[in-house]
Amino acid sequence: MSTARISPVSFLKLSADVASFYGFRSVRNIERTLKRRERPALRGAPAYAAAAHLSATKVALRPQEPVLAFYATPSPVHMPERFSQKETGEFGLCVVGVGESVGEIVILKTVSAIVSEWGAPIARVRLNTLGDRDSKERYERELLSYTRRRTSEFDPTCQENMARNLFAAHVCKHDSCRALLMEGPRSVNFLSEKSRAHFRGILEQIEGLGLAYELDDLLIGDSRNQHTIFAVDLKEQDATVLGSIGGRWDEHLRRTTGRKEGAIVSASIYFRKKGAARGNFISKSKERAPKVFFVQLGSRAKLQGLSVLDMLWQARVPVSQSFDSSRLSPQQNAAGSVGVSHVLIMGQREALDGTIIVRETKNNSQTIVAVGQLPRFLKNLR
Repeated sequence: MSTARISPVSFLKLSADVASFYGFRSVRNIERTLKRRERPALRGAPAYAAAAHLSATKVALRPQEPVLAFYATPSPVHMPERFSQKETGEFGLCVVGVGESVGEIVILKTVSAIVSEWGAPIARVRLNTLGDRDSKERYERELLSYTRRRTSEFDPTCQENMARNLFAAHVCKHDSCRALLMEGPRSVNFLSEKSRAHFRGILEQIEGLGLAYELDDLLIGDSRNQHTIFAVDLKEQDATVLGSIGGRWDEHLRRTTGRKEGAIVSASIYFRKKGAARGNFISKSKERAPKVFFVQLGSRAKLQGLSVLDMLWQARVPVSQSFDSSRLSPQQNAAGSVGVSHVLIMGQREALDGTIIVRETKNNSQTIVAVGQLPRFLKNLR
């Protein structure tokens, strides 16, 4: 076990700092920006989803502005059974209003940055997908048919659990049950074309993170019925960080908010909370204003953009970014509303050339800079 850093309070501060650099805002500050009359009446909204619901409100009011939010709680609602509720805290991240696979990638990028900066090496990322509602229903029908044919081969306790929850065997600890499931249907084989393309985009982009990954057919979500699911595993046991799991749950958000549209990806980093008072879970640090706004136009630019985010983090340059891959004008307007001094623009040509356009917001003058020289160039602008 790595014991170099044993402090939940320090972990919470570091997590908030890293998340802020990647453009996330604390849900507490987001809440302050919303007028009371703008908050929707949420049906049965649990406390854990406060960040998502407040962010969703803002997205509904300003649909061109995706929201990145973070929060912390000493009382996680959705948590793997292997963790103790009494001993575990949660640091959560949400990307709301982004339907493309880049939403998952930004979340994974931020989680990996937090965990790596803490000093807990990542072994791999495990991924699975159930797809949209139609994809999931097709898979469930096939899975139900398969498990009924082979019910007697499952562990007796697992049989009882599956009678109440079809996916109970997916979290069963018996090797025999897991082996039976591995012989059964795979959810990826029942995806709609749209869901297949979305998951393919995640797999293509995750390579740009430099993380080892593998498909895990037995990885499932929770009651939010995630479309995509991912888990971050550590190379060795850490004294503070336990692990991370997340996914996309658009349809659950729509049901909860009562809106026809909605997109959300979230992830939770679970950690040992002993020594952290309840007040430590409220972010008190002043939010850093972004210095630059990063525009990425096109799929190739999004992939190359990951390395740019790395450089900005290492240079400690706070950044706000856009997820609209097709239009420049709305993103320039968004950059103006944030109040940054410069806009970074990477399109398909720049991604191929290894360059980036640095545009000054005051007079629209611009300079083309090699990506590798960007941190030094920005430092001279301070």
